[in-house]
Amino acid sequence: MNPADIVDANIEQMVKFSVLQIIGLGTKHGIFPLLSRAPTVQELVDRVGLPNRRLLLDFIDTLERLGIVAEKDGRLHLNGFTYTVHVPGERYDLLIHDWVPVLEEIYRMVDYAFITPVHPHVLMDFDKDADFWDMRMSTRFSAVYRNAMAQAAGLRPGMHVLDIGCGSVSPVQFAEMIGYNGFYLGIDYSPALLEIARARVEMKNLPVELKEMDAKLIRPVNEYDVVLMSFVLEYAKDRERVLRGALETLKSGGKMVVLEPFRDAFAHIQALEFFESLNKDFIGFPSAGEIRDVILEEGFDVEISRPARSIMVIRKR
Repeated sequence: MNPADIVDANIEQMVKFSVLQIIGLGTKHGIFPLLSRAPTVQELVDRVGLPNRRLLLDFIDTLERLGIVAEKDGRLHLNGFTYTVHVPGERYDLLIHDWVPVLEEIYRMVDYAFITPVHPHVLMDFDKDADFWDMRMSTRFSAVYRNAMAQAAGLRPGMHVLDIGCGSVSPVQFAEMIGYNGFYLGIDYSPALLEIARARVEMKNLPVELKEMDAKLIRPVNEYDVVLMSFVLEYAKDRERVLRGALETLKSGGKMVVLEPFRDAFAHIQALEFFESLNKDFIGFPSAGEIRDVILEEGFDVEISRPARSIMVIRKR
């Protein structure tokens, strides 16, 4: 099976789960009965009575962006939302089950986050909760999306690779693909995740260098055959600067592979965004169109292709 197809199928299923969970939260906390009375936002927030009002406002905004709620004349109205979950047998053989417990854990975190955003059971900080993120990056689904990226990049022994936002697991998987004649530089702004990665790399004596660095600070000191970015741009406040720096490090003929749940490729992605936003650094998934426009506006001579809904490949001419 094509790993890119597997990635798309599983992201789509994650979104479906998240939509159903959003509806569940609205029911669980009595939000839908209140919405049936067409309250103002302030009236709704006051009557629900959840302590973390900022998160409650984010939830209401999510309902609006999903089309479940519409604001008219200053009042919120249920919008007659209909959601159908189709179970196509020919796609379900692509599903990987081990991301489900991770999302279920994040769903549970929301109840604690409604009390306070700094509740100890909200485990979404990259440093403080590095073990949770390492568990998430160690799933079979994560290994498959890295394989999909490697396939899209044409990764092979001897290549020089820059991995932006490498986390704790990618350095070993990609370094083993390029072998001892290759070179891998992984950068991440989480020292805790890099510490986990460093221990694994040293154990296998792989050709890896790891640096603690913000992605927007990349400088074209060296040239790389491949640049990889998976689930990174959703945390980048200055995407233009990150993309420009990444492309400047590419050799002519080199490829940059970006993997994201692009918001113009997956319907109802806003539901998944609500849960991912428990991480304070999350700013939202990018659209593929936005990334394409940024790259072209920067003036790079490139070819852009989409081997999957969740994958964009930019080849530098």
